[in-house]
Amino acid sequence: MRRVLAGALATILVTVVTATATATATAQSTSKGTTTTRPATTAPVPAPSANRGVTATSIKVGGLGDATLFGGADIGAKARFQRANDAGGVNGRTIDYTGFTDDAGIPVIASQAAAKIIQDNGIFAVVPAITGDFTESKVLVQQKVPYFGWGLSSSFCGNDYGFGFTGCLVPKGVTSNAWGLLVAKVFGAKPNARAAAIVTENTPVGQYELTSLTAGARSAKLKIAYSKSSLAVPATTDLNALAKTILVSNGGKSPDAVFVVGTPSNVFGLQQALAGNGFLGVFTNRIEYSPNLVAPAIGAMVLTQTAPTESAPQNPAMAQLIADVQKVAPGQPIDQSVIAGYWSADLFVAAVQQAGKNLTTQTLLRAANRNFTYAVANTVGPTKFPAAHSVPSPCGALVASNGTAYAVKVPYTCGRIVPAK
Repeated sequence: MRRVLAGALATILVTVVTATATATATAQSTSKGTTTTRPATTAPVPAPSANRGVTATSIKVGGLGDATLFGGADIGAKARFQRANDAGGVNGRTIDYTGFTDDAGIPVIASQAAAKIIQDNGIFAVVPAITGDFTESKVLVQQKVPYFGWGLSSSFCGNDYGFGFTGCLVPKGVTSNAWGLLVAKVFGAKPNARAAAIVTENTPVGQYELTSLTAGARSAKLKIAYSKSSLAVPATTDLNALAKTILVSNGGKSPDAVFVVGTPSNVFGLQQALAGNGFLGVFTNRIEYSPNLVAPAIGAMVLTQTAPTESAPQNPAMAQLIADVQKVAPGQPIDQSVIAGYWSADLFVAAVQQAGKNLTTQTLLRAANRNFTYAVANTVGPTKFPAAHSVPSPCGALVASNGTAYAVKVPYTCGRIVPAK
């Protein structure tokens, strides 16, 4: 089974795109090299070349992913590359970023898009690589093209070419306990006195996430009062009845926290049903963090896999991200796709720096897969390769909305990797 973490997150970004389409379109139309064209045919791909896309003075890279859902990644990557170039490049080479090619979230189109940017653009690497299920990885691995992005699917696991800035987020047999740990910190001392309910969708991916999240929350010393894939897809479950069941799952009492993983209709619907039945504990999910979701997110604590933008006053790295984005795209709303594009590019810059001046595919892979740690203090990582090809970075933060703005509830914190069975 291909494991894909992005389903709910990708769907929620449709809402983000709708709200920010004008600003994003304006920024992209004025950004050199940006493309969201979808290739109609698959052209023959040249034989792999160790020096493809690399000259004495430049490195050519291109982005690849679902432009409708993750189009902001283009702006994030462009912003980070612009800062690198303004500083003189990396080891004497500037980054020649050819733009973000749309894979439409469709496997056939994705493979065509990958083949096309290799042949037509002659890229050295794909940066950023961000889509729900990065199926084009097969073409990239075959053609020996490294890719750097947000590891939302198992395409970032189990091969030496895919580098996720948060590692392999859907590993086999293990999981991160970060989300459970962050919620436990909300309760302070004696988290083992607190009970949690974990609810996911009744799909193979939902059942995978149920096992992983239950193991992580238990590792964080939360008592598991309820753990079921109770949500139907499409959302047809009687959410009011489900809420009532959850609210007596803790020995006849309400759990202290409810973790929900699913599509927006299920997450929002269960949130409303729980509130309507008097739930006063922590409702937590990972999709309600976006500039235009502040109002519906009221009462929720949302997991972010990097430091959020709200940490910028105390976090120089996030302050730098915001400044860099505004420099290349003034007024650009900074959502999770922008952030992901930025850190994907930053990971690539760090890997190229590690490889040194003699840059080839082989030297990059050798450097990045040999005791290479990517970390931005209190922001993203540490992500340690090669281990990160099979395990996630067990870190994150919690934000909460008051209806008009988000605030950091628990700052970026790292837990540990635990067994998930």
